Amino acid sequence: MRQIDPHVNYGDVSVYAAKGPSSKGLTWVGRGSERSAPYPVNEAQIGYYCSLVEDANENYWDREAAKQRYGSIISPPGMLIVWSFPLPWTPGGRPDHSPFLGLEVPLPGRTLINVSTDTTFHAVMRIGDELHFSEQVAAVSDEKRTALGAGHFVTTITDVTNQNHDRIATHENVLYRYEPHAAPSPRGRSPVESPPAGDLPVVTMPVTVGRCVMDAATTRDFFPGHHDREYARAQGARDVYLNTMFYHGFVDRVVTDWAGPDSRIVRRKLKMLVPACAGDVLTTSATVAEERREQGHTVVDVDVAVHTGTGTAAAAAITAALD
Repeated sequence: MRQIDPHVNYGDVSVYAAKGPSSKGLTWVGRGSERSAPYPVNEAQIGYYCSLVEDANENYWDREAAKQRYGSIISPPGMLIVWSFPLPWTPGGRPDHSPFLGLEVPLPGRTLINVSTDTTFHAVMRIGDELHFSEQVAAVSDEKRTALGAGHFVTTITDVTNQNHDRIATHENVLYRYEPHAAPSPRGRSPVESPPAGDLPVVTMPVTVGRCVMDAATTRDFFPGHHDREYARAQGARDVYLNTMFYHGFVDRVVTDWAGPDSRIVRRKLKMLVPACAGDVLTTSATVAEERREQGHTVVDVDVAVHTGTGTAAAAAITAALD
């Protein structure tokens, strides 16, 4: 059990970033952890999240429509990791573990940013499901030097199951743990470009301080870069910025808005390129890469890019079953 400092905000996930030499961090490859979601999958949290990304999919809102397809309202796949985040405080005390294992690896860098995710969905998450997360450190890189600073890439793989031991998803996450440059240059601005035309309808959304704060609260991700302007700017971002779990829901929505409520996300590979900060306007471009029959279903691969008007913030490759 870690020593709990009552004056520390344990909603800020960065406080769990363990400090240590690189040589010690490398010994963590293969180490694992087990944790359960603090609450069952529930309708209220789904509503907050769908409101954040403005997803009107009837499987998340309409009890009767969802019941006909799945037996109950289901969780957006973008909420997979949201369900695992602990509450920052309960009557039993503050959490004694991080939301994800990559933070607990002892490394010199205590500043962090998520780089990419690769998630395969084996089944849907239904109202009442109690999720269990089995996570393992898959890789720790040698020291790398990037525009942000010197650090290490930490790859973790998480298997998610429900109370019936049904396999829900396999989730790979790459996190960059680093020490920032003394005076990082602001990121998030690049030469002005026009988003390319795509096959799917364009989705736009303004990024405001309010949306960033709602993002942090809805996902229980209180990393200060998402709500603290001074911290975000010290990281090199122009302002507070959106988190990974926002992008998961947003790019999924682009595909399911187009494909309809009978579609289901089966895989998503996401890379985050530059922060989408308060003051930006998100604009999407999405192109169908391939359509095929697979195990009796029509399956489509869609490439989705999220632009800020001054650059590409994120890119995703999404596979969806259409029937």
